[in-house]
Amino acid sequence: MADSKHTGSHHDRNDWSDWIDAQDVMQKLHISLRTLQTWRTNGILPYSRIRGKLYYRKSDILFLLEENYNGKKGEPV
Repeated sequence: MADSKHTGSHHDRNDWSDWIDAQDVMQKLHISLRTLQTWRTNGILPYSRIRGKLYYRKSDILFLLEENYNGKKGEPV
């Protein structure tokens, strides 16, 4: 009898709350669809595609923000 329950670190560390769709990414980062597409094409932001719908890990988005943080005060945004 086959056990269909998934076990292991890969499944355990990722649940649905770790993923958001492209619309949410654009809204949270205030970017256009074209910018998001460019980031995907250039490998800046990893993604997953299921039946044409794109999903992004929240941790990858936070990593991108941290990686580009300059920490300087007083600079215009």
